[in-house]
Amino acid sequence: MKIGINGQRLLVQDPAGPERYTYNLINTLAKIDRDNEYRVYFNGEPNKDYFTKLTYSNNSFKPVVVKSRVSWTQSGLAKELKRNPVDVFFTPVHTMPIYRNKKLKVVGMIHGLEYKFVSKSVNPIKRLLLGRPEEYLAKKSHALIVPTLATKNEIIKRGWVEKDNPKISIVHEGAGENFYKREAEEISAVRKKYGLGDKRYILFVSTIQPRKNIPLMVRGYAEALKKNPDLADTHLLIVGKKGWDAEESYKAPKKFGVEANVLFPGFLSDDDLASLFSGAEAFISVSLEEGFGLPLLEAMACETPALVSDIPAFKEVGGEFPLYVQPNDYEEIGNSIALIFHGGYKPERIYGAKLRSQEFTWDRTAQKTLEIIQKVAENS
Repeated sequence: MKIGINGQRLLVQDPAGPERYTYNLINTLAKIDRDNEYRVYFNGEPNKDYFTKLTYSNNSFKPVVVKSRVSWTQSGLAKELKRNPVDVFFTPVHTMPIYRNKKLKVVGMIHGLEYKFVSKSVNPIKRLLLGRPEEYLAKKSHALIVPTLATKNEIIKRGWVEKDNPKISIVHEGAGENFYKREAEEISAVRKKYGLGDKRYILFVSTIQPRKNIPLMVRGYAEALKKNPDLADTHLLIVGKKGWDAEESYKAPKKFGVEANVLFPGFLSDDDLASLFSGAEAFISVSLEEGFGLPLLEAMACETPALVSDIPAFKEVGGEFPLYVQPNDYEEIGNSIALIFHGGYKPERIYGAKLRSQEFTWDRTAQKTLEIIQKVAENS
């Protein structure tokens, strides 16, 4: 069977959730599948060493560079799939060619539907098109993968897929093998690298954008410091690349009087993240909406207490182990931050979260995804 994979965003600098998902999925498929042929479509030439690492030196995987002066998906990729057809095309980036060979089977992946948080200042035409690619993919794909029941329910709620339609499957994402509790030496080194010294800190990890609710998180942290003078020498570390409409998030520390305590180190490598998770008092995210919540899972794998918003995706990933708060209540957030700094997060919750994280692996993600692709191919 010939399988094509949309790798359009694999080469972006500072990869976020969807790019990390695509990389880990391809990497794991290359480890477990030597029977099928794969074509990975790039919008630029991948470095030879990068592709070898990505595909685990599996010669069944071939890079295909697709160039296009207009729409990459609707022009360049569409032409490539017509010229050199595959049996099944898998796209993890919410888009698929409209004009395609009728025999082409498509498996789509929708990570989440958070686009509704896009700023009103965005170009009106772009706002009008928001959600259209996701809707088209949900309706026209032969099978649809989502990472949580929360995302599945939202798609059904919008009427894109009927409730009892078997085409939609939940396939959880995984925690990478490099996310585990690091030794004291590694934690000490990363503390020194980012100027943390011996100070205690809580850690946020994600792209900085409005739906992450960072200003209210900062306000909650400021509230904790206001009510608890013993926490004045702590830090809130906000890790992630700058997303759209991020100005309010960067201004929040000064607005709430904690600019000396809040640090923005930018995008970091997975190894540094694992060490930072391991040394943190807690991982914190009071996001308004998530499709999955990979940083939460990674924190759990690193045996880090978690303080997160009471939203469906986080509850599906974290189960009973994180400390949940209402994302619009800065006082509750502040009180919960203080509780964690004061040792209120029980060790048994940390251990339970670690065990739960082991249920989410990229091997399982890849195996289930491959089964769905094979089923679609067999039904042709």
